[in-house]
Amino acid sequence: MVPDPDSPSDHAAGPPSRDRSSDAFSRHVSRVTDRFDELLPYAVVPLVLSLLEVGKIERVLDPHRTSFSVQFSLPSPLLELWSLVDPPDPASTGSSTTTGWDTGAPFEDTGGAAPVGGPTATGPEITIETPVESIVLPVDAVGSVQLAWLGILLLAYGVIAAAVAAGYLGGIDRRLRGEPAVLLACVVDYAPRLFAYYLVVFAAFLALLPIALIAPPLLLLGVPLVLVLGYCFYAAPFLLVVADAGVLEAFRRSYGFATAGGAYFWFALGHVLVTAIVSIVLSVLLNGGIVGFVIALLVASPVGLVLTAATVSLCQELVDGDDETYRDPIADRDRFDSSG
Repeated sequence: MVPDPDSPSDHAAGPPSRDRSSDAFSRHVSRVTDRFDELLPYAVVPLVLSLLEVGKIERVLDPHRTSFSVQFSLPSPLLELWSLVDPPDPASTGSSTTTGWDTGAPFEDTGGAAPVGGPTATGPEITIETPVESIVLPVDAVGSVQLAWLGILLLAYGVIAAAVAAGYLGGIDRRLRGEPAVLLACVVDYAPRLFAYYLVVFAAFLALLPIALIAPPLLLLGVPLVLVLGYCFYAAPFLLVVADAGVLEAFRRSYGFATAGGAYFWFALGHVLVTAIVSIVLSVLLNGGIVGFVIALLVASPVGLVLTAATVSLCQELVDGDDETYRDPIADRDRFDSSG
């Protein structure tokens, strides 16, 4: 019996067709929202990760601080409230306004820029985003002891983030394929490679520290490079799961998709624009006290889930299309002959 090509179950089990690129973002978001009831339990991940940032919550709920931010975010495996909006700056005591990019890295360089209405910063700072709190280190105060602690913090972050991302992305990938999700199996299969991925990211970060110590202003020149690298490799952690790829292969394939443009580019553009709009809404809500914070949390968690799942869907489409393009015709002929 030949299956009906318009059967809903067939469409649910496989990613969308690659025949369109400019609407890649809306197509994959639509695919995810169509199956949102199956994915909804995974919203607990961005919810819990947001609540673990106790320091940021305290700053948001401080009645003497207000903040407005516009955040342009590239796809990230663990997209949560604080990936979509910035809380008031730790050094500010009044109003602050920020505009920034989130590339999914667990650190950022503030460049020493003082927030609007806040005190003037004494120099460049490095902010380490851990799963529990944000740690701000003045660049000129970083010594051997601080570097040692920094390395320990990054390793701890890598272990936790890898385990969480493995279960999260693995479960979403399975559900979008219509398969049962065994979270423990996903963690066992993908966490080691995701940990290796985070080590590569951390190594790149640590390589910049000598520059920060010797000539901090040069870090500002690296901002465009960070944005380009963020675009070229945003799919890498997703490919570790979706394509069951090794770390180097994931980086290679992500770079190939990025340079080819098409759906990869249009999806990134849509993601950046939507997160910017969402960040404005969340900023307004976070200035509304405890009620505003709760509403922002309830908005950001499903939004983060949908955007992450849509990125998984995009990578499924890219990998399936890539495999078809580079499939060995001799192997296909042999399979056909043997089946006959």
